[in-house]
Amino acid sequence: MGTRCLLVAVLSAVLAAYCASVKMATILNGNSTQCLNLPAEGNNVSGTPARIHTCDPFKDQQWNVAQDEISGTARVCLTVKDDDTADGTPVVFASCRGTPAQHWTEEANGHIVGLGGKCLDVQGGSAVQWAPLMISTCSGAATQKWLVQR
Repeated sequence: MGTRCLLVAVLSAVLAAYCASVKMATILNGNSTQCLNLPAEGNNVSGTPARIHTCDPFKDQQWNVAQDEISGTARVCLTVKDDDTADGTPVVFASCRGTPAQHWTEEANGHIVGLGGKCLDVQGGSAVQWAPLMISTCSGAATQKWLVQR
């Protein structure tokens, strides 16, 4: 019994240290000054489209940007739908599985680059609330610029 309690204590300490080191971020679009948002108050519904929305302090706009993924509090990851690299492919939320469709790189120029070297972009160049996100060839357009605020 003593060994089991020691193991639980060690695991609890490691988990507490990890959780303290994770700093959630908001991800702000440069074109619209709106934030990456998981609709439905952060409910983990696989396939839910990623969208932009007026920035707020709620959990549906809090992201862990680390280890090549962007994940929310419900362990959902920003995911390129159907592992497709074509321009215009929707970006959705899905359970984190570590697939290439869930790998994202934050670049110094403000791009967030995913599958096929494509940039996270706002569909149609729209700055309206609830505009869906997609991937497209990186061009430097304002809709492809993101500010990760930690």
